[in-house]
Amino acid sequence: MQTQQKAESDLLRLYGRMITIGLVLVIMAVIGAKYFFTLPQIAARGLEVDHARFLNVLVMVRSQWLSLGKPPQMQLNWEAFDNISKDTEFSVVDINSLGWPQPKQLNGQGCQDLWQQLMGAEVDNAGLVADYLVKDNSCHYRSHNGDSLGYQLNSGRVIFLTAP
Repeated sequence: MQTQQKAESDLLRLYGRMITIGLVLVIMAVIGAKYFFTLPQIAARGLEVDHARFLNVLVMVRSQWLSLGKPPQMQLNWEAFDNISKDTEFSVVDINSLGWPQPKQLNGQGCQDLWQQLMGAEVDNAGLVADYLVKDNSCHYRSHNGDSLGYQLNSGRVIFLTAP
């Protein structure tokens, strides 16, 4: 009878381990699902973060423009962390009479170049599409999730809109 009891206790221990492993797998699945469902929301906040950074860069450029005596162009230098052999990348940006950075061309390519000059990153790498809107005289940057950032070239106003 001892062998029967030993077999039953081994079987109960095996069932206990299976239930424990099952519970651990269910908990891991719930945690994993929550993680992967929040990734698109975190990625969607990319333009929101870029909005704050864009505002800071504009204010910094304008304050430098004022301190340098309101020149028509300014040389911006950004550290290039992706290319170790090139320490600093220089970029000349046009400035309007009110102190706001301007694209060299009033089209989508000019707005792309302006983003690259101010933010130090390409529009494609940020997952954005750049357009120039003639009616507002503004550069419009749109992310893949529908969020958009508008930069009015005359006034320096920046408008961030989220997708519904």
